[in-house]
Amino acid sequence: MSAPESAPGGKNESEALGPTMPKQHKIQIDSLSLPSLPLTAFVNGLPLGSATGFVVTKSGKSFLITNWHVVSGRHPDTNQPSSSTGGIPDELQVMHHLKRGLGNWGAFSVRLLDAVGNPGWLEHSSGQRVDVVAIPLDPLPADVQLYPMNLALANVDLMPEPGIPVFIIGFPGISVAGALPVWKTGHLASDHDVDYSNKPAFLIDATTRGGMSGSPVVARMSGGYRSSQAFVISSGMTTRFLGVYSGRVRDNSEIGIVWRPIVIDDILRNQ
Repeated sequence: MSAPESAPGGKNESEALGPTMPKQHKIQIDSLSLPSLPLTAFVNGLPLGSATGFVVTKSGKSFLITNWHVVSGRHPDTNQPSSSTGGIPDELQVMHHLKRGLGNWGAFSVRLLDAVGNPGWLEHSSGQRVDVVAIPLDPLPADVQLYPMNLALANVDLMPEPGIPVFIIGFPGISVAGALPVWKTGHLASDHDVDYSNKPAFLIDATTRGGMSGSPVVARMSGGYRSSQAFVISSGMTTRFLGVYSGRVRDNSEIGIVWRPIVIDDILRNQ
């Protein structure tokens, strides 16, 4: 398990190296780097493993999206504990952005089970068969700043075709500048409109690592892309939100599962 790096502090580079250094340029951060947050699961105060989650909003409420297997500590197909220790998590530590500005993070704990063992997350109507959950973030600590994923990006008219590049935005055991995610590149490995194993999911081919479960997956094309009507020439970037990554189909495979955005809509529909 890899712990998030601590947030950088102290003087900036130009101050530290003296007044003769050139003034620092303005730092550019992609807006889709901000929704993803590093997670650490704990049982009785001991760490079990790391994962990724991302923030969404619905009807004025905020939720953390991640995988069922992350919060339950169990394999969704076998229901057996995922950890070799057999531990089942009771707490999730979330590294949130703070309101005092980008580059500042704080660790906040979410209780996963109540006093009688009831889960504190929202599941799909199909239960653990859909490996995605939403954790309510209300009430939110006063100093936390949320950067929700724009779920409308799921409706962008960019046709995902087999072989196009996709990006898994998460935490493969490392983070950048404190708690910014890594953009891991993969490719669409199945026909997007065809369900994998009769589930609302499709496949990607990507060399992912532990800690990336729960990451958002996007397609991003520049110059041109195929829409539902024609091939579009574009001078900028076009991005489509494709879903939630939940790991590889087998440990010895580079093929991973992505759950469609509709499962998030289904989970939050009545909230």
